[in-house]
Amino acid sequence: MIKSNTTPGPKKTQLQRRLRKLGNPVRMWSLLHGLPSPPYTRRNAIIIETIGRKSGQRYRIPVGFLEESGKLIVISEDGPHASWVKNAQPKEGQLRVFLHGRWRQARLQLGTGDPDSYLRRMNRVHAAFVHTESSAPSVIEIMPES
Repeated sequence: MIKSNTTPGPKKTQLQRRLRKLGNPVRMWSLLHGLPSPPYTRRNAIIIETIGRKSGQRYRIPVGFLEESGKLIVISEDGPHASWVKNAQPKEGQLRVFLHGRWRQARLQLGTGDPDSYLRRMNRVHAAFVHTESSAPSVIEIMPES
């Protein structure tokens, strides 16, 4: 099991929650159908799917990433406090990712390193969004199965 600090992160504003509720389904639809949804394309975004640790429901979220040494590097805006990270932790980091047009099993682990060093190599619009929305950004490594 992956351990993390249990202190909750700052709450999102009502506007932030509403914008995500509207924008994320549009971005996911686009990514699933191979269409760009700026700033995301299939080359710089994945869809992460987790199962709710309390509800048992399936949750999906689009995120920007970098591919490095076979790992997908994601900067979580809320670090280990992000719901998708907390949902994967009790399942030993297991989740699914929609990567390059297909679903794959994957494993998450909390990464090390400076989130800004990765954000500098990501899409500028995505990096600016992460900076604006972040409460405690941190590096998350996702290892997809072949």
